[in-house]
Amino acid sequence: MGTLASSTQPTSAADGARNITLPTPAALAIIAATTLLFRLGSLFPEQIDWDEWSFILMGADVASGHLPFVHQFDLKPPLIFFLFGATIALFGKSLLAIRLLGSLCVVAAASLVFLTGKRLAGPWPALAGALVCAVLASAPFGLATSSELPAIAFLGGAVWRLGRAPLSNRDAALGGLFVALAVLTRTNLALVALVVGAVLMAAAVLKRAQVSRTAWLAYAVAGLLPPTLLVLAYAIAGELATLKLAMIDVPLAYSGQLTAMQVARDHAMQLYYTAQAAPLLYGPPVLLTLAGAVFAGLRIVRREGETWPLVLLCATSAAVMGSLLIGGAAYPHYWLQLMPFAGLFAALGAEGLTRTAAPLRFVAAALVALPAAVALVTALPAAREAYGAPRPIAQAAAYIRESGGPAPQVWALHKHLVHWYLDAPQLSRAGVHPDNLARRAIIDTLAAHGYVGPDEVGRLMTLRPEFVVTDAGGKGLAWVRADGKPVDAWLAASYREDAQFGDVLIYRRR
Repeated sequence: MGTLASSTQPTSAADGARNITLPTPAALAIIAATTLLFRLGSLFPEQIDWDEWSFILMGADVASGHLPFVHQFDLKPPLIFFLFGATIALFGKSLLAIRLLGSLCVVAAASLVFLTGKRLAGPWPALAGALVCAVLASAPFGLATSSELPAIAFLGGAVWRLGRAPLSNRDAALGGLFVALAVLTRTNLALVALVVGAVLMAAAVLKRAQVSRTAWLAYAVAGLLPPTLLVLAYAIAGELATLKLAMIDVPLAYSGQLTAMQVARDHAMQLYYTAQAAPLLYGPPVLLTLAGAVFAGLRIVRREGETWPLVLLCATSAAVMGSLLIGGAAYPHYWLQLMPFAGLFAALGAEGLTRTAAPLRFVAAALVALPAAVALVTALPAAREAYGAPRPIAQAAAYIRESGGPAPQVWALHKHLVHWYLDAPQLSRAGVHPDNLARRAIIDTLAAHGYVGPDEVGRLMTLRPEFVVTDAGGKGLAWVRADGKPVDAWLAASYREDAQFGDVLIYRRR
């Protein structure tokens, strides 16, 4: 007759879950294949998110041999632009290559969740956690290749190395390198770098046997290497002031737009409406993740096994959440930075449920299988629909090229991917992401340092470029109106609607 095991002895269910063989190459192959399936619907559309188009334009500038920010600006650290630039240099004007770059980052993050979770919870719970990470990172807000996707790959690598017990100086150094690369992809993650360093110093002071006494020093020295190389590159180019402007001055101004409480409120509202729209996609992983957080806390309090990896995991995930609150804005794609941690806590949740009672292993499996099935059911039809769909921005670019000559003067209020297709230069250094021209925290800071003028929108309207490109939904016109400019009267006086392709509008100067 089966009985529940006592609290002093692990159950046979938990032992069985840990002992069932799952070769690492097989697990990584499963993770890669399922992640690509989850993201299949994102590989072919021309339009997912307009931030991605800005990264493409910045990457194209890097591919042409320029350092980020020297010739044009967007509000992100430079590593994302180097990654986009390398992809464009290798594969040319290929949206598929850009999307595969994002998919590769998610595969890397989920694989690192598996490798870390395998140490914490065993192979099968670790695979469950990796799939949770891949599913959530492939939710609608994560389908574009954003700066968060390389960041989670680097964060996954950091936890993989720093969460080892015992923690050697070599592991700490590799962890510091990964954290530094994450910070150079997402500025807000600087808080994570500081918190992890503080935790390592506390471990040295408390003389934790599982952590090298000089791990904090190895972490700091290795972590300083990437930013040092970056500073050196800009120093050689004579552009240190530009780097400071882009990496320190503008981000600080931008982060001051909203208080932490306001950002938390906005995240909570967006989380509510996002989960309400797809409860079967988000609800089960959240439940499993919360269960894992409880089990992790109990293991730390009870000092069950090696607690250093769990302490590191809790501190790092808390630091990421804190970094989101001080970022000055709240968007769903920011949540992607939490997905490796959701995956690891989900692995702990799956292991904990299995250890509590054998039947609960089926509950854990269902909490993973259900959102995975929802993701697949959504992705496959979307891929079939997008594969042969027209590309209206490319059509608009072809029209402008045919009617406007080889070097048309274009101002894109929206649909700014048209600049990439045309190789048309930006008319403002700050206009890579169109509405940055109306974001006072950005444009005022750039203007104060002489990067652009104080009224770039007004200057471009006075310039009267030959073509104005925007969207049929009015988003492009809306941000110009919000800047207090009479864009409707300006268009009516100087332009005619020349062509429309899908939701892309082309105005041409009279």
